[in-house]
Amino acid sequence: MAILAPIAASIWYVPFRLSRLMKLEQAWRLYVAVAVTVLLSFTGMAAFATFSKPVLDTLATAAGLIFYVHIMLTILLLVLDAFRLLIHIPDKMGAWLAVGVAILLTIIGGWQASTLNVEIVEIPIVGLQEDVTIIHISDTHIGMYRGRSCLDRIVRETNRLNPDLVLITGDLVDGNSALEPGVLSPLSELNAPTYFTTGNHEGYIDTERALEIITSHGICILHNEVVEIHGLQLVGLDYMKADENAIPTREANRFTIKEELPKIPLLEEKPVILMHHSPVGLEYVTAKGVDLMLSGHTHAGQAFPATLFTPFVFPLNKGLYKKDNTYFFVSQGAGTFGPRIRLGSSNEINLMRLKAQD
Repeated sequence: MAILAPIAASIWYVPFRLSRLMKLEQAWRLYVAVAVTVLLSFTGMAAFATFSKPVLDTLATAAGLIFYVHIMLTILLLVLDAFRLLIHIPDKMGAWLAVGVAILLTIIGGWQASTLNVEIVEIPIVGLQEDVTIIHISDTHIGMYRGRSCLDRIVRETNRLNPDLVLITGDLVDGNSALEPGVLSPLSELNAPTYFTTGNHEGYIDTERALEIITSHGICILHNEVVEIHGLQLVGLDYMKADENAIPTREANRFTIKEELPKIPLLEEKPVILMHHSPVGLEYVTAKGVDLMLSGHTHAGQAFPATLFTPFVFPLNKGLYKKDNTYFFVSQGAGTFGPRIRLGSSNEINLMRLKAQD
């Protein structure tokens, strides 16, 4: 409900400022047009995105873009009002400038959300006997706004890079439409051993059915356990809180990293890679002697203005970090949550070259 108040305020503010700047005589028409457009786009994003039909997916995407234009226009008009205290900007010029820039930024954001980048990272791993190449995939969000074609593109790009391992750290699916026949079929085409851990969005849907389908495509799901492969100890944790002090969420299970990670038996002589959807519990991860933790979840804020705030919510927001002897890598995600908008971040899969080091 907290999001509804600023949306309601913006529905009043945008036509109020535009009608004043443009000197409109019948401003009520603009008020009605803005209110109807914003409300239809806001409800359309949710209503159409629950289906996997191409036409409805297109409508959901269009609704999201229209809604983002409104968000950017609200911000730009606020900025314009601030600048007008310092310099003179003709009213109509300022209004059209705000509208034009809002549309332009939305087009850029939509284009950014349609691209897929490969982020290449090299990490030295002590005790590794030979180099290992990993593709790390997180936050594809198949089901709402993104369907089989998106997953097929990610799989083809992954196979082209010829990794030794593929590691998927949650939010693979987002909506029960992802569980319809054939949507997740591209997973069967992955050419390397693939391991998966759950994210928070797997908890929003028919979780048991989702995991059954993922497993049926040859993906190994790690539930708070370890496997040995390519000289690595690969640990996978279900989506969970860091400890008992973390804010509870309905999709997180009752376990915590603080409780579960110490229970997993590990060999001191072999390096450890940990998969967990959210980049939390750092102190427990380093205490366990993990060499590299892979996460996602943050989307690096995905789109302005959220990109300004995620570093305060998640100190490990995107990219590579190191604490003590542990590396942490946080992916920006291969897909988007909600509308297909990326502004100030990018869709990515991560090519991770683990380099053997004595």
